[in-house]
Amino acid sequence: MSETQCDPFFDKREKLVMRLMPYVQKYGFSPLKMDDAAKYMDISKATMYKYFASKDEIAECIIDKFVLFVSNQMLSEAPPTLSPEPLSQPSAEERKFYNESFTQAFKLTIKLSFYLTDVLLQDLNTTYPNLSSKLGQAVELCKNKLADYFDSGIQLGVFYPIHTRIYLTQVDLVFRKLLDPKWLMLQNITMKQALMDFYKMVKHQVFYEKWIDEDDSAIDLYFDKMIASMRAYD
Repeated sequence: MSETQCDPFFDKREKLVMRLMPYVQKYGFSPLKMDDAAKYMDISKATMYKYFASKDEIAECIIDKFVLFVSNQMLSEAPPTLSPEPLSQPSAEERKFYNESFTQAFKLTIKLSFYLTDVLLQDLNTTYPNLSSKLGQAVELCKNKLADYFDSGIQLGVFYPIHTRIYLTQVDLVFRKLLDPKWLMLQNITMKQALMDFYKMVKHQVFYEKWIDEDDSAIDLYFDKMIASMRAYD
């Protein structure tokens, strides 16, 4: 029996916790009061208690939503791996595949950092360690698939023999820093320019120069959409 069949309020609960997502991403769960939860859900407190018996239940529903998002949608977005022929040069088709799929892999890496903010992860680890572990397992599966993708590019000879986990950690840490408006102001640089420069930098770190494609139009449009989404959150 599916979760939806077990919970007659499943769809409604899903819609309500989605309204709380921006709050917990920005502040975590610790400061959230039930009065505030009802306010952000745009329902009365009495109505909210029809769907959620406690703050703990709200937290569990939100993290389950994140886990499903990472385990299903994000995992399905991770590029596939190719099986290279030993001691062979990458074909034109293989080079095209890795140039196009690298952009998708980069998007996926920064999505993890964008949705799972430092505040949320740190607060979750302290307040709800079991939920933190559950979310961490889903994220780890996603990172494993990304690592497999980069390892296949290394074996093919399109990517430098980098340590893939160091690469994923670097992107995560630097991307989080680039979202800090105070830091950007001190550097006198816009977020869009910082993100584009960072993307170009990591692409040149990963690819052998002779196989790299300099067309960055796809990621340029993606950054525009992402920045617009961030402004909507504010």
